[in-house]
Amino acid sequence: MELDAHINRFRIATRELFNHFFRVDDPYNNGSWVLEERYEEVESLLFEKLVLEPAELPLIPYGTLQPNIRVNLRGTGGFVPIMLNREVDSGYWDYPLKEVTREAKLAFISFFDWDQLDYRDHRYVRAQVIERKSQPEIVGKHAFIETHYVCFAKG
Repeated sequence: MELDAHINRFRIATRELFNHFFRVDDPYNNGSWVLEERYEEVESLLFEKLVLEPAELPLIPYGTLQPNIRVNLRGTGGFVPIMLNREVDSGYWDYPLKEVTREAKLAFISFFDWDQLDYRDHRYVRAQVIERKSQPEIVGKHAFIETHYVCFAKG
């Protein structure tokens, strides 16, 4: 099984696990952060068992930079929408560059949804720019790219 298949199985499994067993109605008024913390523990273990071990990758915790997992753009060329962090990792996603090509080398961090407590889709891949020769100033920045634009490979 290729790495892309492992990671997409993990994406679907964790999304469904959260939506069916850890998400509650009216999450901001009933202590859902405790369930979120419990879910993160299970999510980390699933990443280890569904992705890292089968792919024989180093056991690096989920949510931290995975330098051995490349985030590659699908297709043969063209531009893909991207949101880049204003700083290296600040929480502001308004860096002026709005598109990226295959020239950018990206490494996987995690999946992301804007709302941590409501239904999850894992719509975005959070990655780190590890190389971009034409724009070295973005190297190190965190990025969001919609999952349907990417595939994953050992790096």
